[in-house]
Amino acid sequence: DDRLRYLNSGLSDIKQPSNYWQYGWTGFYGISGAAQLAGAIGEDDNDDATVLYVGAVKSLGGLTMMLLNPLPVLGGLDELDQLPQETKQQKLDRLAATERILEESARRADERYTIKPHLIGLVVNLLGAGAIVAWGDKDDALASTALGVAINEAAIWSQPSAAQKYWQSYQRKFNGVGVNSIDWRIVPGINSVTLQVAF
Repeated sequence: DDRLRYLNSGLSDIKQPSNYWQYGWTGFYGISGAAQLAGAIGEDDNDDATVLYVGAVKSLGGLTMMLLNPLPVLGGLDELDQLPQETKQQKLDRLAATERILEESARRADERYTIKPHLIGLVVNLLGAGAIVAWGDKDDALASTALGVAINEAAIWSQPSAAQKYWQSYQRKFNGVGVNSIDWRIVPGINSVTLQVAF
């Protein structure tokens, strides 16, 4: 019961910021993609139309990723609400499911410190730049790439990170993990790299 109360409190705290992030970026990509596609269809200048088509494809790609890979806490809490918790075994099953959701949320938040999401964004925008060079004005390629990378980085770094704190705190409190350990990570920034140490 103590574990469930602690986990439920953590999940409750991260739900609203996760909703804001998920639906905010989903809406942004959807509106951006639709607006650029409509602009491209009505654009007479081929170079400008190419930039808009490329932007629309990138935005709709971002929208697809948001829909196919939502934050774990969003759908997970709905599943938890359907689980009974009357018997001891039912509570243990619910505890395991709740732990899984918080752990997956923490792991998802931690992805920002890996190279994969940043590399995917860079590759997608470089492919878009190649399309602009091939079918439009090559001078527009750099601006489009820079804007696309900036938006991708903003989405990555604005993702709520509180799940990491709650999961680590839960591990220390109930499982004794990290009590006598030192955790470290390297955090990239603009023109900087920071070493974070927790003990």
